[in-house]
Amino acid sequence: MDIKNTIKKIALAVIFVAVIITVFWLAQKNLKNDVIQSAFVAILAAVVLGYFYYRITSNPVTKLKLRKEEIGKAKLEAEELRRSHTRLEEKVQKLTAELSSANLKLEAEIANRPLDQSKLRDRIKHLNCLYGLSKLIEKQKIPLEQIFQETAGLIRNAYQYPDITCVRITLEGVTYKTDNFEKSELSQYAQIMVRGEKAGAIEVYYLAEEAESGQDPFLQEERDLLDAVAERLGRTAERKKAAETLRLFRDLIDRSNDTIFVIEPEWGRFLDVNDRACVSLGYTREELLNMTVKDIEESIPGDSSWQEQIEELKLKADLVIQGQHRRKDATTFYVETSLKYVSQEKENHIIAVARDVTDRKQAEERQAQLLEEVKSANEELKDFAYVISHDLKAPLRGIKTLADWLATDYMDKLDENGREQINLLSRQVQRMHNLIDGVLQYSRVGRVKEKQVHVNLSELVPQVIDMVAPPENIEITVENELPVVECEETRIMQVFQNLLSNAVKYMDKPQGQIRIGCVEEDAFWKFSVSDNGPGIKEKHFEKIFQMFQTLSPRDEFESTGIGLTVVKKIIEMYGSKIWVESEVGNGATFFFTLPKEKLEIKDAKLETSIAY
Repeated sequence: MDIKNTIKKIALAVIFVAVIITVFWLAQKNLKNDVIQSAFVAILAAVVLGYFYYRITSNPVTKLKLRKEEIGKAKLEAEELRRSHTRLEEKVQKLTAELSSANLKLEAEIANRPLDQSKLRDRIKHLNCLYGLSKLIEKQKIPLEQIFQETAGLIRNAYQYPDITCVRITLEGVTYKTDNFEKSELSQYAQIMVRGEKAGAIEVYYLAEEAESGQDPFLQEERDLLDAVAERLGRTAERKKAAETLRLFRDLIDRSNDTIFVIEPEWGRFLDVNDRACVSLGYTREELLNMTVKDIEESIPGDSSWQEQIEELKLKADLVIQGQHRRKDATTFYVETSLKYVSQEKENHIIAVARDVTDRKQAEERQAQLLEEVKSANEELKDFAYVISHDLKAPLRGIKTLADWLATDYMDKLDENGREQINLLSRQVQRMHNLIDGVLQYSRVGRVKEKQVHVNLSELVPQVIDMVAPPENIEITVENELPVVECEETRIMQVFQNLLSNAVKYMDKPQGQIRIGCVEEDAFWKFSVSDNGPGIKEKHFEKIFQMFQTLSPRDEFESTGIGLTVVKKIIEMYGSKIWVESEVGNGATFFFTLPKEKLEIKDAKLETSIAY
């Protein structure tokens, strides 16, 4: 409606302006024609009158319409105002109710504010305790002892009565406590578990005589805090100990005299090496970690050789191989390497421990050379024994036969001196014969081996006594039951025969006593052969076991000086020992040992060759 009125007004204004413009234009043209002027004036007057008439007649109607519209709008606004008022009243009522409820809550909160503030302070103290403990644990180089000592102070400060609270932490028998520590009736306790086992505890004591208002001086939150700290300390102790063990293990590996490698199986790439590997090979750790096995091992020239070895290792799980490592300067050395295949979850590794065996290789080569020399010497000894046995004994037998013939056929033609010379010749031949037999007997010990059997010495020794055939004035007794040993029967018989023969030969008492005994001594049997003869000076204890050594003149006692040397060699061949204890005039006792288990015979070939 407003737009239409506006358009009308604009149209009338345009007509009015057009009339005025026309009037001025005509005036300028000096129109003389009266008729035209009259017509124009009449038209202009009509237009003006029409315009004013329109204004006079249309304004009341327009105003009436506008008034009607305003009344309608007013009614609508009044209705909307009533609805708005109703809504406002409802909202005011709702807000009033909410305000009342909020006021009640606020009053309750105001009433409880001191208690909540106290709980908030306690909670902050607990968080500070855990935060402080976390900061301690984060320090890499801080020792475990310092962590536990400082934690005791953190726990005390986290309790609601720190001035009358004390703390003690115990781990594996070592205690860490606050400076005011003493026990009391009121306490809290939490176990420290390490790897699922009890390793220590945290104790908190309330030092006042009794709690205020008879209430428990400890809060439940403090109980929870103590459990949390105990659990954290247990994990920390476990982690620290594991790290210490790992550090010690790493240090041990680096200090090892063996070179140690961790190897990736597929291509033989080094994943880790110890310090000894770097020193032995002349490379830095970084250089070795960029290398593979074939770069240092002479026996593995390529990947195919490595793969063959890995397949064998997978079948056996561990493997010991001989090889040569190549240093950075291209020199090589012999190694013995132990390989172990290790599977962990989805990853496989090879642990290789290599030992420098260059000295051992050289020793083995030297030993092989010596064995060849010993073999050659033994062949020569065998030939020498054959010469002694046949070539030397044959002339002796001839001399002995000739001496016996002279003594028999010419006894009546010889004077006393001649007969004595013939007897001396026979004795010297017999002595030479015995000496040759002794040398042969010594050479056979360790070179000529017999089958080892179980020998009952309680049965063997009486047989040896019968062979020795002691005179009536000498008594040989066995003091206790002798054991059964596994050995070469002939050799053990030689031991007892030589010892008993010497005791009988050198007996200087009218009533001789020879005793044989045996006792257990750890893993050995300890035997003894004692007599009440002349005894031996201490300075001769070693001499009597040497070849061809006798303590009495050969003319006084017939002896080759080989018997005790043979005994010593037999005993030592079984890994045992022999010795003598004696006092001059009080007899002598020979001791020797034999293992209880099977008597392992040592290789005496080298000793035999050296003896000659």
